[in-house]
Amino acid sequence: MTTTIQINNHQVPVKNLEKVFWPDHGYTKADIIKYYASVWPFLAPHLLGRPVSLVRYPEGIDGDFFYQKDAPSHPPWVTTVPIQSGERVINYVLINNLETLIWSINLGCIEVHPWLSTVDDPDHPTYLIFDLDPMEPAVFSDAVKVAQLIRVLLRELHLAAFPKISGATGIHIYLPLKRCYSFKQTSAFVKRIGEIIINAFPELATNERKVANRQGKVYIDHLQNLKGKTIASVYSLRPFPGAPVSLPITWEEMADVHPSMFNIQNAPERIKKVGDIFKPVSEMNQDLPPSLCD
Repeated sequence: MTTTIQINNHQVPVKNLEKVFWPDHGYTKADIIKYYASVWPFLAPHLLGRPVSLVRYPEGIDGDFFYQKDAPSHPPWVTTVPIQSGERVINYVLINNLETLIWSINLGCIEVHPWLSTVDDPDHPTYLIFDLDPMEPAVFSDAVKVAQLIRVLLRELHLAAFPKISGATGIHIYLPLKRCYSFKQTSAFVKRIGEIIINAFPELATNERKVANRQGKVYIDHLQNLKGKTIASVYSLRPFPGAPVSLPITWEEMADVHPSMFNIQNAPERIKKVGDIFKPVSEMNQDLPPSLCD
């Protein structure tokens, strides 16, 4: 059954609101819409002007999913931007308003995956990311150890960074930048910082490309910082049991949280209580040491 939701003078068609996306808890498409509508004022600054990849779960988290970069048929109030990719042009969606986000949810999107750069300057990221992924039997607490080591190194370089739990098993650390660095430079910086930690603690961290060689260590993925790569946005729902949310945390509370601590039910209350502690990520401009990003 199809109905419409009025948002900002636009009629947004939605269907199958009762469709279950998380069978373990019975959360539905309507629950997804309700969640994102409640956190939109906090999420919006981190999405505006950024191309997104649509990750569609038409049958919920237990069904098949697929990535869609090229915008499907859409209403006129959905903004797209053409970006050259090799020999083809991809029309990326920009989630610049709540109605576009609801439109994407109606397509089966659970997560929000923005670029690291904005459409007005796609070749220069506004932040870089340390993507820390513990590979079994390594666990979240191992990712915390690596995150704290990264924090120490960045503080020595007089750089501020902001962590969030991934909503899966790991941690994402964002470092806001001046828009003057190439993706090659930001990826090189993350790789260099990672190598310092790997050389000092080879039993704890790795940047091995081969998955089999990462077992029992925390993978520091510098390749996440290449052009066109996306990662689950801050405040994004994740397609895992319990409907977890990728939520920012403070460095001080990192040791007391766990990956699925915040979810579709309790995340809005947490966000409204502490505000957007990720706000500096969309506002700060920092210089990288030249010797570490060449």
